[in-house]
Amino acid sequence: MKQHIFLTRRSETLPTWNAAFPGASLLPYPASGSQLARPGEAVIWLHVAGDKPDPALLVQEVAGLAPGCCIVVLSNVPSDEEGLAVLEAGAVGYTNALAVPEVLRQIASVVENGGLWVGPNLLQRLIAGMATRSTQVNSSHLDKLSAREKEVALAVAGGASNKEIARRLEISERTVKAHLTAAFERLGVRDRLQLSLLINGTPQASSAPPQTLH
Repeated sequence: MKQHIFLTRRSETLPTWNAAFPGASLLPYPASGSQLARPGEAVIWLHVAGDKPDPALLVQEVAGLAPGCCIVVLSNVPSDEEGLAVLEAGAVGYTNALAVPEVLRQIASVVENGGLWVGPNLLQRLIAGMATRSTQVNSSHLDKLSAREKEVALAVAGGASNKEIARRLEISERTVKAHLTAAFERLGVRDRLQLSLLINGTPQASSAPPQTLH
């Protein structure tokens, strides 16, 4: 089991943090040169308040002091812009600092297993960004899908939401979810971001898979 370390300016952890991880450590923002944890042996929960120092720079600093460790940013004032910035800086998770214990434990499970935790709106922005940067669609994998599953998969890879796909294809959102689940199983992926990586031809190393959001 990995160690859990909360980095914060607070003098004590929030009750929700304690409830999620009773044995967690509490540390102030690290001083340059100090090692936070052994490589790959901790989940670092970085608490940011939406002001200086810059959250992305903090993530980079922490990554240097805890190599190979998962960094999850807990934000007092979450925004898609801040989320994108910390993910690009090396964080593997981004959520509200007031998230309930059950969510914090779920986040830990996802990131410890190589996943990326983001909210649905930020996930859509990540996928849309991949589709914009992609110059060629990798259609070789889509031969495993039915015609309708292929339509849904391509729409998801293009950044469309379930509601948008349902309207475009004149089917219900429930049917979109069913086709999407079937596509996941046939293609051996577990979520929308992995599907987009596969279809858009973006290297898997560019991002880890997020929580499954159908």
